[in-house]
Amino acid sequence: MSNPATSAFVLPPRRETFLALYPRNLKLFVTAIIFAILVLPPAFIHGYNVRHKSVTPTPLPTGMADAEKWMPGYRKVESDINAPALNDQNDRSIKLIPAPESRVTEDTAEGSLPRIAEDGARPWQVYARPFNSADRRPRVAIVIVDLGLSRAITDQAIAQTPPTVTLSFNSQGPVVAAWGTRARQDGHEILIQVPVEPFDYPRSDPGAGTLLTNLSSSENIGRLQSALRKATGYVGVTTTFGSRFTSDPTRFGLIVQELRKRGLMVLDSRVVPHGVVTEMARDAGVPVATVTQRLDVDLDPAAIAAALENLEKTARQTGRAVGITTATPVMINQLQAWAKTLPEHGIALAPLTAMVQ
Repeated sequence: MSNPATSAFVLPPRRETFLALYPRNLKLFVTAIIFAILVLPPAFIHGYNVRHKSVTPTPLPTGMADAEKWMPGYRKVESDINAPALNDQNDRSIKLIPAPESRVTEDTAEGSLPRIAEDGARPWQVYARPFNSADRRPRVAIVIVDLGLSRAITDQAIAQTPPTVTLSFNSQGPVVAAWGTRARQDGHEILIQVPVEPFDYPRSDPGAGTLLTNLSSSENIGRLQSALRKATGYVGVTTTFGSRFTSDPTRFGLIVQELRKRGLMVLDSRVVPHGVVTEMARDAGVPVATVTQRLDVDLDPAAIAAALENLEKTARQTGRAVGITTATPVMINQLQAWAKTLPEHGIALAPLTAMVQ
């Protein structure tokens, strides 16, 4: 018989809770359902808002080429993510420094030549179009060559292409300096085009003042300087001929040293696959950009569109690509339309100086 004094302290039998009556796996299942109901919907709503710009997404790591695969709409909102860093390819309010700039100019009896300033400033940097290097999008540069020979097409190239497009003027044109000044006033970087000897010279003759392998070093340097005096404000030189001359390390090496002395960059137009331009420029410490693709091999609009698409592909794979072309009405119209699509494709149209390696 129990003791009445202690029976008051005996707890009643424990009542089982609802979840205690079920196995452990079922408990986990019920917990998961509750989590899904309470937590996941807000996450989906946030994702929807990111895609539709209701909120600012977290910046993605640099170089995430496949970001679009795992974050739908990434390309569409990229401008919101990196707004302070993006370059406006159509900004015509950017004014280039007036040329000639005295501190990077050497006055001679025959005319002015570029030179490195006392403070170390180089013409290729002084005359460059400003470009925000914090813009981490893949870069594409377009160079239009052989300008200054036709008034109509030169005028169209200056006025109708984005100011970020680089323009190259043939040193044998009648008013190279005037065209170069006008192009720079419109915001375009410019190059001076120097004629050099091709393999089939003299059947193919670039014209008076051509740099030739059978001339002395002093004669070739004199011809180069004569071409450089034709204009001012250019960032560097290039050529669309010259397969023989640019394949000769001895002859071309002297030209590279002169360009280095004058603080200019070089555009290697790759007139021949085995040319030595890029390699010799790098070895001499001369800034160089190398053409990735010729765009005017076929002037059919569909072929031009395919070439531009391939240029974009190269830029995405390597970070940068340089296209070169002559100026024709169909090419300028194609470039104008294509350039408008680049921001939505996540690609920056850059001046040539932003492509220096």
